Amino acid sequence: MAQGSKHIRWLEGELKRWVGSGIIDTGRAEAIRKLYPVEQAARPWALIVFSGIGAVIIGLGIVLLFAYNWQYISKAAKLSVVFSSLVISHAVGIWLFLKSERFCGVGEALTVLGSMLFGAGIWLVAQIYHIEEHFPTAFLFWGLGTLVFAWAMPSIAQAIMAAVLVAIWAGVEAVEFGNAMHWAIPLMLSLWVLAYMRRSIILLSVLILASGFVLGFLSSGSPQDQIVFTALFSLAVIYVSLGFISRAYGKFPEASPVFHFFGMAAYFVMLYLLTFRDMARDILTFEFPTSTIYVLYWLVPPAIAMVGWMLTAWLKKTKQADCPFDLFLIPLTLILCYCQVFFVKTVNDWSVAAPFNLVLLAHAVSMMARGCRDVKLEPAILGSLLLAVLTVARYFDLFESLAVRGFVFIVVGIVLFGQGFFYVRLKKKQVRQEAI
Repeated sequence: MAQGSKHIRWLEGELKRWVGSGIIDTGRAEAIRKLYPVEQAARPWALIVFSGIGAVIIGLGIVLLFAYNWQYISKAAKLSVVFSSLVISHAVGIWLFLKSERFCGVGEALTVLGSMLFGAGIWLVAQIYHIEEHFPTAFLFWGLGTLVFAWAMPSIAQAIMAAVLVAIWAGVEAVEFGNAMHWAIPLMLSLWVLAYMRRSIILLSVLILASGFVLGFLSSGSPQDQIVFTALFSLAVIYVSLGFISRAYGKFPEASPVFHFFGMAAYFVMLYLLTFRDMARDILTFEFPTSTIYVLYWLVPPAIAMVGWMLTAWLKKTKQADCPFDLFLIPLTLILCYCQVFFVKTVNDWSVAAPFNLVLLAHAVSMMARGCRDVKLEPAILGSLLLAVLTVARYFDLFESLAVRGFVFIVVGIVLFGQGFFYVRLKKKQVRQEAI
């Protein structure tokens, strides 16, 4: 890596000299420079993980040693222990982090330990001076401290800790005190920017989950608890569209499968819940929110989802995104979910749930057909699982006659068997064509 960087620096110097001498113009120099991109050094994740675990274990051991004699230590000594350990771990960690690439992982692990000691210090100071304060605020200040380090270093590990702490803060405020801490949204968005800048798949995965929790906690403050479901359903639809958008634009293509996995998983779980008649009616029956902020939680997420899918449709039209046509059922299902709210009180339970059963069935059949047509195992298996899950679910609440249940299972079994037969046949045909 060092040798490669040396060659790049030599090339840059030569290109400047050639441009200055008039041998080539600036455009050609830039084109030549782009042919030799700087390789990014792989993060020493093994070193970061093991040194991080070691730092945490050492920190816990030190804490336990002091805890054994904590009551015999004076307040001044306690404060000295708290602040000195915090300063030393951060100072040594930052020094190692900046010293060289070799010690970067150890330095980052020590700063993570320092951030953990910062959180422990908040609670210890409160215990020493018997400070009784609104305790979720401790998670907020702890999270802000890690957020500062995440941006200053920058550090993916610190950013992950910050995302978790912000989610905990929003969750504790909502569950214990019924407070919706809307400032959690810009804090999470700042971490999304960092994940994009650092192209971190791990941080992105944590943020996808943490953002879902935060949105759920914030929207749960409304008297209409069902807003939580519609907001999270919209977020899942947004994630799926971001999977296609991120792949098309190429700035962070590694994010595409991450968005696709979490978005599809959340979407199908929530769609499956809507196929049950009692649950669908409970979820979609509520009075419209009167508070402005909760109107926004109810309307803004689906609006963003629709914009995302309109962009996905445009990318597909221009052949920049390979989105299967059957996946456009996803935004249509979101629209159906919101439309059902307007007349759910005037119809029976199955009239509410039946459309969602048909949508899930359409997903299953279309994925099975697409898997066989394109000879791709993933959609074929996913479609088969969806069909099997839907059949089992309706076994308990729709088909009362054992004869009807048996007939339905036979039909589904034949369909799955037929799909497997055609898939294997097409797969062999594809292998023969490739061998020619």
